[in-house]
Amino acid sequence: MKRRFDPSLRAFAVVSLIAFTGVACARDEEALSSIRSSADARIRGPRRAPPRDESAEQLLARPLTADSATRLALLNNARVRAAYEELGIARAAVVDALRLPNPELDAALRFGKGDPEIELLAMLGLGELLFMPLRANAANAELDATRTEVVALVVSLAFDVRAAVYEYQAALQALELTRTVLRATEASAEAATNLHEAGNVTDLELATERAFTEEARVAARRADTEAAEARSHLAALLGISDRGSWSAAGRLADPPRDELPLEALENRAVQQSLELMSTQQRADAANQRATAEKTERWLPGLKAGVSARDEGKWTIGPAVALELPLFYQGQGKVDAALAQERRQKALGTASAVDIRNAAHAAATKLTAARENAVRYRDVLLPLRQRVLEETELHYNAMTLGVFQLLAAKREQITTARTYVELLRDYWLARNEVERMSAGGAVRF
Repeated sequence: MKRRFDPSLRAFAVVSLIAFTGVACARDEEALSSIRSSADARIRGPRRAPPRDESAEQLLARPLTADSATRLALLNNARVRAAYEELGIARAAVVDALRLPNPELDAALRFGKGDPEIELLAMLGLGELLFMPLRANAANAELDATRTEVVALVVSLAFDVRAAVYEYQAALQALELTRTVLRATEASAEAATNLHEAGNVTDLELATERAFTEEARVAARRADTEAAEARSHLAALLGISDRGSWSAAGRLADPPRDELPLEALENRAVQQSLELMSTQQRADAANQRATAEKTERWLPGLKAGVSARDEGKWTIGPAVALELPLFYQGQGKVDAALAQERRQKALGTASAVDIRNAAHAAATKLTAARENAVRYRDVLLPLRQRVLEETELHYNAMTLGVFQLLAAKREQITTARTYVELLRDYWLARNEVERMSAGGAVRF
């Protein structure tokens, strides 16, 4: 008599197909370059709070996608707000550079044989007025660099959040699959115990099934810990507590039909790099400071004004004051500014090399990750499904036992979990390529 497939094990086979459900889950295809442009527009626009089309509470009320999590982080992360305050500091430096010097008023009272003499002196710092454009140029260059660095922080945070979402989604899928394996091995161990008591299973077979169960139990605990760590990491980037009731949406999707262009990634990453732009702007600011210090050191403390003296009657005349640069001509400030310029240029050269190497590695990694994921989806997963179906037929024909059937199911789920990991690797690799294309900092 033929045995039929046990309906109680049907759920096990259904859950083993969890990895396939990601195909039907749509991925948010946000124009990632808009993250950079919107951040730049906010920074260069009026200093007021940005409009909030959605609140943090509204975003958290729905399962978070990579897109909504990015919006939440940019809205809620305190480090973003702190970075915007850096602009206030840089703007204040520009205001300070453009300030008009306050006049100085000196008074002297001299006692002689006759009535006391009064002398008044009003002076204005001409040097500060003359060198104001040079100092303003340096301050504006520093402000431009600060703007670029703030945009870079926003871009990096956005892509860090997207990577954290992919990590969390993958961890949840792996946890679900691992728990399914645990349930299966527990059922197998229980069946082995019953058969052993009936004398139909050897001690070796019983010990083997129990070992599978213990391994699955440890794996489930590890998967639970990894999911908790991924949730905490994502929550930190979002600026919320990991103990809240929020959740992540959907599962990792299959690789899309069209891949990102990789042919000119190195050049594109260098051209778009906000880090390179910032180092160049810092170098320009240092050069502007050096120019200002070189010019000012020959006319330090230049002041002009009016002198008035009461010598029985008031006499008025011009007055000039000049600091004589005999012992110090500002060499320290000039040398510091020039050294800073050279430092920034050296950092830019090093960053360009890093970016090109990272872009080449990212393109290679994305190509390999896509090939691996597609290979598992199109070849290995169907083969494991075929093995399971054939094993079920042999089980129903009583040519294989229940342990062989459960082993085939474990292998299928193990393959499904590996596919989830490959999908995670693919989306992380794709995220890095998108990060570099948008000018974000490279990740090694």
